[in-house]
Amino acid sequence: MSFLESDQVEEHRRELVELGYTVIKGVWNSDFITEMEQWSSKVVEDNPPDEKFRYQGSDIHVFTEDRWARRVHLVEGPTRMPHANAQRIIEHPLQEQICNELGFGAMDVQEWVILLSKPPGGLQCYWHQDYINWNSPECLTPWPTVLSFGYYLCDTDRGNGCLRVIPGSHRKRHELHDQIPTPHDDEVQQMTDLSDATFSEHPDCVDIEANAGDLVLVDARLLHSTWSNQSDERRTLLLHWRKMFQNGTIPEWWQGDLPAALAEHNPSTKYPETKIPGSLLMQ
Repeated sequence: MSFLESDQVEEHRRELVELGYTVIKGVWNSDFITEMEQWSSKVVEDNPPDEKFRYQGSDIHVFTEDRWARRVHLVEGPTRMPHANAQRIIEHPLQEQICNELGFGAMDVQEWVILLSKPPGGLQCYWHQDYINWNSPECLTPWPTVLSFGYYLCDTDRGNGCLRVIPGSHRKRHELHDQIPTPHDDEVQQMTDLSDATFSEHPDCVDIEANAGDLVLVDARLLHSTWSNQSDERRTLLLHWRKMFQNGTIPEWWQGDLPAALAEHNPSTKYPETKIPGSLLMQ
């Protein structure tokens, strides 16, 4: 039995292409939400966040047990740990069904979950995007090639630090691209002036309010941030990343045109990674 109706599939694809995000309602049931909330609260309690990550709230990486056992290219520390719940989150059966229904095809799945927990009074996060291939014509794909899969463990709105985005900024240059520091570098982590454009309430921003257990899909190229948590309760997000449509693969469902630079692109060509959008990003 399908989870998404055919018109919902088309709408979620459209939103990912045009807006850079979409929200799929009711993926986790209440029992799983409660279990993950209780577990994540204990993890945060046992691993107080570094002050460096005050804008995110926390930066705890929970690895699958298989990935942890391999220890290849693994940075160890007090906020890095293995747990069976990482695999349960990443391989949630309904999530996998949704990926198939949306036509995501073969995916390269990150083997860890990032626990981002904003405490009561937690600061807003800065504007940023999480993409590193801006030198490659791949950055021009209408469809997503790197997606975050996020689940909030409580209902979110502006009052408790919901996500906010600049719709369409994954495919078109926005003035914020030229006003904010390099994403996640020391410069932005050390900023204290919350009136700076890096933290601003930009008129183009849209709040993404989600209920506990909704699946929030965000293109890595999309400019996004969060509001501060003005509530009395912790606001926690569990997130992992997936790559799709790699090496020049075009989705079977795509029927539109391709930007010229992308159509002429040789997928085997390697480009230096950068977090900063360059001249390829359209005005």
